[in-house]
Amino acid sequence: MATNFKHTAEKLRRNVESILQRVGILCRVFARGKDDKSLEKKLSKEKGKYSIGGKLIQDAIGIRVAVYFSEDVEIVAALLHKEFTHKEASSTVDLPRNDQFAVTRHNLVFQVPSEDMADMQRDIGKLPIDCTFEVQLRSILSEGWHEVEHDLRYKSKENWVGQDDLSRALNGIIATIETSEWTMRKIFDDLAYRNYKSKKWAEMLHNRIRMRTAPNLSEELCLLFNSDPDIAKSLFRLNRKELIFFLNQLRPTLPLTLDNVVYVWNHLKISDERIKKLTPDYIANTIGINS
Repeated sequence: MATNFKHTAEKLRRNVESILQRVGILCRVFARGKDDKSLEKKLSKEKGKYSIGGKLIQDAIGIRVAVYFSEDVEIVAALLHKEFTHKEASSTVDLPRNDQFAVTRHNLVFQVPSEDMADMQRDIGKLPIDCTFEVQLRSILSEGWHEVEHDLRYKSKENWVGQDDLSRALNGIIATIETSEWTMRKIFDDLAYRNYKSKKWAEMLHNRIRMRTAPNLSEELCLLFNSDPDIAKSLFRLNRKELIFFLNQLRPTLPLTLDNVVYVWNHLKISDERIKKLTPDYIANTIGINS
């Protein structure tokens, strides 16, 4: 057996990263392609489980997306569903109950895009591997816990037999992580509110949207907000998820700047004529103001 999925894995990683970059999602994207040793171990671990014409391995290529803010996990999942063919029956989303702290798992399986199919099939050869790739979604704070748990508990289950108290304690760290994620998000919301009260409009918007964009706002827009704080209030209250989904559907994509965020949100919700007049023609045409 001689195969190498690393090339296709890297192409898919760049593809996923590009999808998230065009809407400014703060994240890190990693990829791995299973090597011969890993595939041999998987096939020999449960002999007969995988076979041509039967059950196929679906994670020969794995993509991991670690988002800065936990609320972006659902947003990223929705964006990927729009871009790739989702294999729902093979995917798992494990959410904790309201009365417990537990690991949130999003393991999504997608069909390899047609443009990468030839490379994938060449790598597969005669192995029982499906033309799919798996995407794991998690927050960046939980990423470290997952790595420790995977390497030191999941891969060494025998070491944890009869150690239920320590296993529960390890799971308990998730409670701290969830609290930290909530606290971090609130800190940036509070900072955006303080920026709003201090009329620091660029800082307010940058901390409010928490997207990968330069923290600069044009002087014309700042002067407008100074003269009419109600517009700034409307921007402070913008729906971040709605903004991201709208940006994702635009073709051509827009450069991610705070000015463009203002123009887009004005088009979607505010409808202020003064902002419309400041909107460059190519932006107006892209978002549909002049259509």
